[in-house]
Amino acid sequence: MVRSMVAAVAGLKTHQSKMDVIGNNIANVNTWGFKSFTFNFQDSMYANSINGSGGSVVAGAAGGRNASQVGYGSTLGSITNEFSGGAPSPSSNPLDCMIDGTGFFLVGNMVNGTFTNVADSGLFLSRVGIFRVDNNGYLVDDQRSYVYGYALVEGTGIPETPATPSTSSYRDVPITIGADGTVTINGIAGGKTTPGAPLQTEQNYKDAFDAWLRDGAAKTITQTYNISFDGVSSNNGNRGLKLTFTSKATGAATPPYALNGLTPISSTQGTEWTPGVDAEYADELSAIQIPRDANGQMYEIQSYKINEDGTIIGVDKENRTIAIGQIALVTVDNPNGLEKSSGYYYTPGANAGSVDAMKPNGGPAGKIMGGYLEMANVDVANEFSNMITCQRGFQANSKIITVTDEMLSELVNMKR
Repeated sequence: MVRSMVAAVAGLKTHQSKMDVIGNNIANVNTWGFKSFTFNFQDSMYANSINGSGGSVVAGAAGGRNASQVGYGSTLGSITNEFSGGAPSPSSNPLDCMIDGTGFFLVGNMVNGTFTNVADSGLFLSRVGIFRVDNNGYLVDDQRSYVYGYALVEGTGIPETPATPSTSSYRDVPITIGADGTVTINGIAGGKTTPGAPLQTEQNYKDAFDAWLRDGAAKTITQTYNISFDGVSSNNGNRGLKLTFTSKATGAATPPYALNGLTPISSTQGTEWTPGVDAEYADELSAIQIPRDANGQMYEIQSYKINEDGTIIGVDKENRTIAIGQIALVTVDNPNGLEKSSGYYYTPGANAGSVDAMKPNGGPAGKIMGGYLEMANVDVANEFSNMITCQRGFQANSKIITVTDEMLSELVNMKR
């Protein structure tokens, strides 16, 4: 008689475990990249009240008999992770991204050098693409883990170098205003201003310089060079102009402008246009980092974009397009063989099967959607339905305990 009590208690415990799973699913309904869990019941062990036996056709023998068994309630069969994709949610951060497919991001602590074996790397798998760039130029997630992918092949991904003009800057450039108002700078006569105009304040010098540009030899110079007024300098009580000459044409053929008798404080020769080198990505995995230019300086990236193939493109302060790297996707033979780790990370379990990295190509592993984050795949309506059935199952098992208790009470009262 008390077997029903044991079965009911087992049912209560199992239903409580299912409620734990349902509660965890609902608690994570707004967790990025969360994959819901399904609780599966399994009937518990059985006791044979009557053993089964086979029949015999020998004269005088009896026929077969089925076993008679009674169970001891229910228990946990399995808890499985549902890896169906979540809905995309737009993000204002261009480095946020999600996977439209079954793949995983590869993240974790720094691994020196390059590698190809994901299973032995000690890294984590993740479905959450909340990415940023740290102070060293590495792509990291919001748990401070480095994001792994494919770096640029050395010598590729170099942006084109535009042709530049030549420049020359001078200071202490002498300026005078003649009796007729003609402005002369370093012996070069230009336009006229008011005769006797004062040269006391910086604005006076600027006005005289503007008048000089309008006519005469100065106007001829401006056909080839742009001349900018950079202020007033003073040397041993003698005041002069600070000027910069920039050639209108680009390339090495145009030399810096030379003022007679004055040495420039700085001078640069124009350079020719240099074509860029298309980006190629390595086949080995490494942490993704902003590349460096030919001088060893990290490009100063102002904006980012992540393409469907996982390539990360930046635009630097000179408005050049810079290839940064390509995010890797990891495929797992049996995703339910993954084991949850801290936060939203997974580690490959013994039953996960083959774990391989690949470049996003739109196949089963999926493609990258930049500017989106993956929402949880929790079906709230289904969870509430499961909650109701779980509650009713719990109540039914509670009723079995109550009825069994009443039957035991009747049995005890028979003695009185």
